[in-house]
Amino acid sequence: MRWGRQGKPIIVYLLGAALLPLGAYLAFELGRYQSGYSLLDQRRERDAYEFALIERDRTLDDLRRQIALLETSREIDRETYAQVEQNLGQLQERIQAQEEELAFYRGIVSPQDGLSGLRVQEFEVVPGEAERRYLMRLVLVQAIVHNRPVRGTARVQLMGMQDGIELELDLGQLAADEGGAELAYGFRYFQGFERELLLPEGFEPVRFDLEILPSEPRGEPVRRSFAWAAVLG
Repeated sequence: MRWGRQGKPIIVYLLGAALLPLGAYLAFELGRYQSGYSLLDQRRERDAYEFALIERDRTLDDLRRQIALLETSREIDRETYAQVEQNLGQLQERIQAQEEELAFYRGIVSPQDGLSGLRVQEFEVVPGEAERRYLMRLVLVQAIVHNRPVRGTARVQLMGMQDGIELELDLGQLAADEGGAELAYGFRYFQGFERELLLPEGFEPVRFDLEILPSEPRGEPVRRSFAWAAVLG
């Protein structure tokens, strides 16, 4: 056995050197323990923090899914609302068309003035696709009494100005295609006509003069005048 300078075995020095770090660590842990620090508590806090992070991530994922569902639901609601608006618009158009049709038939069966016989129910002019072209629409009805059909001819004349001169044109002169100056009718309840008109260059229309001439011996002619601006649709 080797001895040191003071007569102590070298192993004693080696053992002291080995125990010194251990003692220092134990003193460090003792100091932390006395100051309230606990390794077990630290681990518990770390585990709690990690658990809180996991719960936070789960909550964020749930929130993202809820946001996606809300956006999808909002998009569906938007599309549904648009579809409802479209259906409502179509329904309103059908109702309006039915009301107009009802008013038309009411004018045949029971007109507001209470007068029976042949009359002009509708007359209008709609601009065409080309310049100076128009579509004329005429509807004749037999009001209240419909026990027999009526027949005859209808004459339409357009009064206007051209180069400062008053001019009168009939359907034969206004027709965009081949057509006569008169419209032949024959009906029991009502009859409609459509004619495409082509106005002369520089012609300024003022009014329409209509004359309905029944072929029956006792039939009375019907004469109406319509200002161009009033019937232009």
